[in-house]
Amino acid sequence: MGDRRQSERQGRGAETLAMIWLRLTGHRIMAHRWRGRAGEIDIVARRRRVIIFCEVKFRRHPDESGIPSPQQRRRICRAAEEFASRQRLPGSAEWRFDLVQISPPLRARLWPVRHLKDAWRCDA
Repeated sequence: MGDRRQSERQGRGAETLAMIWLRLTGHRIMAHRWRGRAGEIDIVARRRRVIIFCEVKFRRHPDESGIPSPQQRRRICRAAEEFASRQRLPGSAEWRFDLVQISPPLRARLWPVRHLKDAWRCDA
């Protein structure tokens, strides 16, 4: 299997695990792999009154950084604005940009999940 196809498959698997993790921690999934003109958002979730735009990264080693580049963050921010506009989210809704990083199990069957809340902010 080509590296790109394998990476895509691992990414989709990581997104599935991230959605399970988010549901188990009290989040409601609003959208998965949402695509707009500005770009794609891996997961849009809601917890209480906070809308959470999640970028999911699969990393072979838990210590690898998964923070998106400045260009990727701008794209995600523009996509979040487009999502909010299309979904008619209230202007008073609080937004947050999280990173969920998934790594292969080190022992047994435990998949390390690293959830960085408020991983970055969008410029106003």
